[in-house]
Amino acid sequence: MGGRAAIEKLAGLFAHHGGGGESVEAAVQKARGVRSAFYSLFAYIPAVSVSLWLVIVLQAVIVAIVLQLVFRLAVPGRPRWQVTAFIVTLALFTTVSWATCNVMPDIFTPIMVLCIAMTLVYWHQSQRRGWFWLLLGIAASMVMHVTNLPIALGLLVVGCVTIGGHLWRDRHRIMVVVAALAAGVAAMLVVGVVGFHQWTITPQSPPFLLARSLQDGPGRLYLLEHCPAIGLDMCKHLDKLNLTTEKFIWADDGVYSAVSPDEEARLRAEDKRIYVAAALEHPWMQASAMARNAMLQLITFGIHEYYIPSWAEYSASDMILHMPDQAPWQTYVSVVEYCIVFGSLGFIVLTWRTLPRPLRQLAIMMLAAVVLEALAGAISEPVPRYEARVIWLIPMVALLIGFCKRPGWRLDRA
Repeated sequence: MGGRAAIEKLAGLFAHHGGGGESVEAAVQKARGVRSAFYSLFAYIPAVSVSLWLVIVLQAVIVAIVLQLVFRLAVPGRPRWQVTAFIVTLALFTTVSWATCNVMPDIFTPIMVLCIAMTLVYWHQSQRRGWFWLLLGIAASMVMHVTNLPIALGLLVVGCVTIGGHLWRDRHRIMVVVAALAAGVAAMLVVGVVGFHQWTITPQSPPFLLARSLQDGPGRLYLLEHCPAIGLDMCKHLDKLNLTTEKFIWADDGVYSAVSPDEEARLRAEDKRIYVAAALEHPWMQASAMARNAMLQLITFGIHEYYIPSWAEYSASDMILHMPDQAPWQTYVSVVEYCIVFGSLGFIVLTWRTLPRPLRQLAIMMLAAVVLEALAGAISEPVPRYEARVIWLIPMVALLIGFCKRPGWRLDRA
C-alpha cells in the first residue's frame, strides 16, 4: 500500500496536480506510513511487475554480494569455493536465510551493519570504487527501517572507540559513513516533506511510544492520575489502557485503528509528550521496563515470528495472507539456532587472543550490533524477529575465524 501510494504521489507531482488525489490519501491511510517509503517501493515494483518472489530474489542477491565482499576482505586470497561454502553454510544454519526470505525490511539492518564495519575496518583493502558502493549500501540500507539510523550511529561510536588512533589518522572512512547517513536522513526528510508535508523522518508513524508506555505502566499511571485535566485525546480512552502495544495500534477493537483519521493525527501528536511526561513522573518504573525489554529482546531470537502462509492472494491494491498455526518444527529449528549462536560465541572467546587485529575489530562491531538491536527493543515491542535479523552475525564471525585458521585448505587444486 505504501509503495502504490508513493508511485501515485510521484505521478501526481509530475502531472502538476494535487499529488495523487483521494486515492493516494486512502492508500496512505491504509498503509499508515509505518513502513519506509523506500522499502515499500522496493517491494511494490517487483511484486506488481513480475511477482512477490522477485523481492526475495533481489534480497538474496544483495545479501550474497555483501557476504562475498566481507569474506574477501576478512580472509583474502582464498579460492572461490570457500566463498561459496561460507555463504551456503550461513544460509543453511543461521537466521540470515529467514530474514532474507521475509518481505520485510529486516535484512537491510545487517547489510547496513556490514557495510559500516567494512568501511571502518577494511578501508585500506577496499578499492576506490568500492568506497562508493559501501557508501551507497549504507545510505540505501539505512532508509529501509526507522531503527537503522540509531543503530548506525551507535555502531559508528563503537567503531571509533574500537579502532582508536588508526581511525582518526585516516578520517576519510568516518567521513564516508557520516556522509552516507546524512544522505539517508536527507532522503527520508524529502519523503516526509513531499509525501506528508511534515519535517520528520517518521511521517505518520503510529504512536508506538505511547502504546509501549501504556503496556509498561508509566503511561497508564500518568493518564489515570492527570485525566481529564490535561485535556488530551487519549483521556477519552481510559477504558482501554490495559491493551498490549499490538492491540492498541492494530486491533479493530483497539484505540489507534478504531478512531477517525483526525483523531489518529492527534494521538500521534500526543505520542512523545505522554511518553516523556510519564517517564519523568515514574522514572524507576520506566527504567526497569526498558531494561527488562532490552534483555528480553537480547535473548529472544528464534524463528517464531517468521510465519509461513498457507497461501496468499494479492493485487496491485491489496494483499491477504492466510496464516495457519505455527508448525512445531519451527520450535526445534529455533533450539538449533540458539545452540549455534552460543557455540559460536564460545569459539570466538577461545580463539580471541590469536585473532588478527582487523578480525577482532570486526567481531566487536558485530557483537555491538547485536546489543544495539536489543537496546532498540527497550522502547519497542520485544519480538524474536528483530533480534533474529542480526544474531546471525555472530556465527558469521565464528565462520570467518574458522576459515582464517585453516589456510591449508586447497580443494581447488582438484
